[in-house]
Amino acid sequence: MNDTTSSPSRLLKVTAATARWLLGLLIGAWLLLALSVVVLHIWIVPRIGDYRSALEAQASRAIGVAVRIGSISARSGSLFPTVELGNVELLDEQGQAALQLDRVVASVSPRSVWNLSFEQLYIERPQVEIRRDAQGRIHIAGLDMGTDASGQDAGADWFFAQREVVVQGGTVRWTDEARNAAALLLTDVSFVSRNSGLGHAMRLDATPPVGWGERMTVRAQFRQPLLSVRSGNWRRWTGQLYADLPYIDATLLGRYIELDARIHEGSGALRLWGDVSDGSLTGGVVDLALTKIDVSLDRALDPLVLRDLTGRLTGKLDDETQAFSTERLQFETAEGMRWPGGNLWLQRTLARGKVVPRGALRADRLDLGALVMIADRLPIGEAIRKLIAAYQPSGLVERIDANWQGPADAS
Repeated sequence: MNDTTSSPSRLLKVTAATARWLLGLLIGAWLLLALSVVVLHIWIVPRIGDYRSALEAQASRAIGVAVRIGSISARSGSLFPTVELGNVELLDEQGQAALQLDRVVASVSPRSVWNLSFEQLYIERPQVEIRRDAQGRIHIAGLDMGTDASGQDAGADWFFAQREVVVQGGTVRWTDEARNAAALLLTDVSFVSRNSGLGHAMRLDATPPVGWGERMTVRAQFRQPLLSVRSGNWRRWTGQLYADLPYIDATLLGRYIELDARIHEGSGALRLWGDVSDGSLTGGVVDLALTKIDVSLDRALDPLVLRDLTGRLTGKLDDETQAFSTERLQFETAEGMRWPGGNLWLQRTLARGKVVPRGALRADRLDLGALVMIADRLPIGEAIRKLIAAYQPSGLVERIDANWQGPADAS
């Protein structure tokens, strides 16, 4: 009887003690937060200029490059102060300014105070230098983005740990030493990056140089692994990319991006979607609206010239499968023959161990005459090219459904 009545009493005592402990912890946290606010407003804000050297040293350690701050001030207009920095420079290995910031406004919140980050960074008129060296390594504002093969970069970790970064009126200068091309200058650059514990959303709007085309937009949405320790380990991110180029001179664009093809001439509108897995591009979709394109798809092939090229191209590439498809593809060849706008789907399963390579082809409204005229300019394999030349097929095929095993260009 006594044992029965004593059990609830012990349980109540434990519960009450736990509640008092949790309440004390909560009160302690609020007192610590209140003390932090008081210290910020009464001690640090009036003397913020005295901490410039310390802030430069701390920022240099966090980002991984030397940081110079021209001026610093703080405002106490709300519960948490706002810090404003002027004439901020990030220096590269040669001591040159790789990133210049006229004005940076940093706001904090209770969350950011605890993890020593910012709730928002607002940056006006930055001048950013992006360079690819002769070895193909990318340097952004003096940071070598290929320093660590694991993606463990202090600057990237710090940047993607910030809740929100907003850039207005920026200038980006892209120098490609590997291609020995003239520097590319993007102006009126706007950029927003919003980062949570597991996700990163970004948007970039920029105006290309005169003659390149119209203002372009790039968006990205990425997820990092649940147990990822480092926010900037982009080589483990998975997500999507999107780019909208309302009008672009593809001839100029081809000088600055890696392409298997060589673009001799081309202009029009492009929209691109890309799938990213573990930091690598695994597939994509391209919507085309080009007035003319003159391109060599391989160094050994003659140029392919098409006019009024419209439609959608889709591709996918992983360790096991290659897939390519077209949708509503229409164009006119240089000889005046019109492709009718049919759909095509091609898939290849690659050989792995004892697995025999195999493929599948689906097509509708396939103009064989137009295919014969451009076959010697397509990277379809010598065996298939000889087969087309030997039989010289013609006419419009409403439907093709084929499967095979072994190399597609086997004799």
